[in-house]
Amino acid sequence: MLLDKVKHILCISLILLVGVTTLYACKSDDKELQGESVLQVQKSIGFKKEGGEVAVPVKSNREWNASVTEGKEWLTARKASDTELTVSATSSPEKGVREGNITITNNALTAKLRVVQTGGDLIIEVAEESRVIQVAGTGNDHIEVNLLSNTDYEVVIPEEAKDWITEKEVPDTRADLASSTRIFSIASNPLTTERNATIKFVSKENTNIYDQSEIKQQKKSSDISGVNPEKDIKLKVTGGYDTDHQPGQDISKSYDGQFGGTCYHSTWSQSAKFPVTLEYQFDQNQLTLDYILYHSRNGNGNFGAFELYIKPQGSTDFIHIQDYDFKGAGGSHRILLNDPVVPAAVQFKVKSGLNDFVSCDEMEFFHAAENPLDEQLITVFTDRSCSELLPDASDEAINRLPAFFNVLAKSLQSNTYPEAEKRFRIQSYQAYSVSEYWGDKLRTNYYSPLCNPTGIITNAGEEMVVLADGIPQGESISLRCCSDLGPDGEERFLKNGINKFSFSRAGNLFVIYQKLDPRGMPAVKIHFPPQYVETTEHARVGFNVWDLTVDKTDDLFREYIRKAKSVTLDGSDKCVFVLKGRKILFTALKDLLQNQDNFKQYGVVRGMERWDNLIDWEQELAAIDTYSNTGEFNSLMHVTTFTDGLYATNYYINMAAGDVSTKDGWGFKNNFDPRDMDKNQDNEWGPGHELGHMHQGAINWPSTTESSNNLFSNYVVYKINQWGSRGSSIGTLATYRYAPPTPWSRFMHPRDPNTLAFTPQDMTSDDANKYGLYQGEASEMHMRLNQQLWTYFERIGKKPNTIRKIFEQGRTPEFWLPFNDPGAAQLMYARNVAKAANMDMTEFFDAWGFFIPVSFKLYAYGSFSYTVTQDMINQTLAYMKTFPTKCPPIEYIEDRRYQAGAGGNQKGISEDGGDVGYFETFQNNVKITKTVSYTVSGRTYTVTNGEQAVAFELIKDGKKVWFANRFVFTVPAGADIEGAELYAVQADGQRIKANK
Repeated sequence: MLLDKVKHILCISLILLVGVTTLYACKSDDKELQGESVLQVQKSIGFKKEGGEVAVPVKSNREWNASVTEGKEWLTARKASDTELTVSATSSPEKGVREGNITITNNALTAKLRVVQTGGDLIIEVAEESRVIQVAGTGNDHIEVNLLSNTDYEVVIPEEAKDWITEKEVPDTRADLASSTRIFSIASNPLTTERNATIKFVSKENTNIYDQSEIKQQKKSSDISGVNPEKDIKLKVTGGYDTDHQPGQDISKSYDGQFGGTCYHSTWSQSAKFPVTLEYQFDQNQLTLDYILYHSRNGNGNFGAFELYIKPQGSTDFIHIQDYDFKGAGGSHRILLNDPVVPAAVQFKVKSGLNDFVSCDEMEFFHAAENPLDEQLITVFTDRSCSELLPDASDEAINRLPAFFNVLAKSLQSNTYPEAEKRFRIQSYQAYSVSEYWGDKLRTNYYSPLCNPTGIITNAGEEMVVLADGIPQGESISLRCCSDLGPDGEERFLKNGINKFSFSRAGNLFVIYQKLDPRGMPAVKIHFPPQYVETTEHARVGFNVWDLTVDKTDDLFREYIRKAKSVTLDGSDKCVFVLKGRKILFTALKDLLQNQDNFKQYGVVRGMERWDNLIDWEQELAAIDTYSNTGEFNSLMHVTTFTDGLYATNYYINMAAGDVSTKDGWGFKNNFDPRDMDKNQDNEWGPGHELGHMHQGAINWPSTTESSNNLFSNYVVYKINQWGSRGSSIGTLATYRYAPPTPWSRFMHPRDPNTLAFTPQDMTSDDANKYGLYQGEASEMHMRLNQQLWTYFERIGKKPNTIRKIFEQGRTPEFWLPFNDPGAAQLMYARNVAKAANMDMTEFFDAWGFFIPVSFKLYAYGSFSYTVTQDMINQTLAYMKTFPTKCPPIEYIEDRRYQAGAGGNQKGISEDGGDVGYFETFQNNVKITKTVSYTVSGRTYTVTNGEQAVAFELIKDGKKVWFANRFVFTVPAGADIEGAELYAVQADGQRIKANK
């Protein structure tokens, strides 16, 4: 047993022979050259019982001095020269160990020298850092055990460990040495389990005096260096031609092997001359072409629709292979050929490209190599993912496997495969929709391609082995490495069996498995086995993915966030954490989720459930659920948490994280969990608004971009049922529309007070957010148009599913809104609504200023010529007359009653509400039975007995010149009301003249 001795010595981190090892207060030799202060002194020295004198080297580029700070009664320190310190110790009268300290300083830096002296008792003490030594499975030729002793001792290695632990150098073990370092060699571990051994250092005088060091060696290395699957063979392009190129950027630039260099590009100064033909030639080629890699450039010209043709060797004719459409998407695309052919030439007829150009960074052609190891693996494993053993897999078959797969098989056989990592290392991944295809079909921004997070992370340049099984014939599946919160990343394509590659940047890995219609597609099993290169683990489990449907609980989220690992990116550690729900996917920095108080308190379950509901509700409103409920469209919505801004773009929306270091944030923090979101209407509105941008395409044109999406915001608020809707009042609409008469697209735009001309007539980007405008429009007012349609048709159930029909029709050629012609789009939307409602909507859209000619340049996220002519109006009015039923006066419908001081978007009441026109009046088709009367004082009207009306109109010469939904209202000077008479408007549209 161990001697009961003075325990404080256990804290000594290292006791060394004088001069053997030096530890420095300053590590950079370059500092001296740079004029910075340098001070280098070894860390500790030891004396035997009799004491003595030791010279200690000191390196300093400044004047230095030394003093004894502990042990002055037995220690002295004297500066012998500029480079040497003399330390003396008297004989020790103690039986145990005593310690002292010496401080060396040069005014800029300070170093500590620890001094230890043994006494009369027999002592053997292993240094703390040597008590347990971890050794990699590959072994180590130089393991140091540091110890202090004042007795001769024997090194005892267990008999069963002598074949893998040997002492390399045998120092003197006489009693007069105070400290020593023993050096051992540890052989590589051939076992699939960890092995341990304890080395004892036993006094020769008294065998009860000893100490020990435990060696723990990891299991046999899962080194992937020996895994070298057959590489696919790249076919050499010997020539080519194109039908349109920019000088200096012809087709040869797309097969020169220079990625990111000069690319092929069609003529810059004009749209490409579609179809553009690109032909690649392969003289003397004898290998089949199995797949093509098209690498796009960043910017114009990414392929859209194209036709692929191949001319076989020995033939003079091209064969049509298939039509494709890459939708202008960036990145790399793999074209798999179901029937490989030996090509003499390959031809692309490109029919469209991003921004009407055609470009290609590199085009590569490959013959797929067979991997003979695949057949051997399936004699042991159930499939080529190598994630499960065959029930009858024999030890003999396992032992015949190459080393890496032998270790893998034995870990599965012995149940030593890391159980906590299986959740991430071995997964089956489902197919998801092609976001570009469905975005175009549904008139939405593109949903995310990042629907299959793996929980595996990699550093730059780290090779990894990935094992796959179940990839269907002809399907393209890849791994994308994303370095940041967004969807951009580098891709590597996968094939069944063994894949080996690396990425040029660190990040999180996502499986990209997409299909136009993913229903019925088989799940693909992908395995990231435990693996090393030498002693460095590759393809690590990051514990940085939490999936609501798999992981379910806040407790598991807290476990994962605690374990979550970082990658090294641009010299810094970075950990991006992924939260996945049924419909939503968040990416956020670990610090945000771990440190902000609301996440620590709430967890993530209720927040993810709320956001899944947000997507459900908006898809329901826009008739996207027709496809999402069947699984035909199943892509996830991606929410990033970059520091600044709430915004939407293709592939994701951003909810600002704020400054993580302050444990605060104004977007994500307040808009995630319902317990935060429901504190005020803004917090519900923000997510609905940004998600609305993703979904508004079928009802959006310039002048509505920041308002048509608010149909979704108001719907989200309605579904949560905590707050009321938002938007300007009916009185404000009257002001914009009639004081003076103003078209929809110029609500709130400034006018010259004398001429009433708009100033400016044509807008620039500087005008977009002036005068109370938001991106050129009166968004708070504009949003009420769609809210009125929804309130009448859906909320009170007058014509259910009309809003869904509007979206569905807006995706058809008949009602497709031409975004670059906003005037035509405005009138097309009016037609769409009339068709969906099967009603003449003339009165409604006239109230909203749709039928007033206008021509100007609008700035709304870009510059647009906005023109509505009288002829366009007449055609639209004629279209309206084809519907026999006239829509009631729903331009007056309100879901808010007027209440003075009712701010903050309270449910059902608002200062922007009305005294009349509440939806219940329309719902019950209330008739006016009272005698409505009014008085006028100047331009202020006071109405009596008007409770049964939905609005009050001022009519002059048979034309409406003003309207109001308040019992007391004042008409601005801009409206010509001289001689006008007041009428009460009934819910069915009948006008009843009021008594004055």
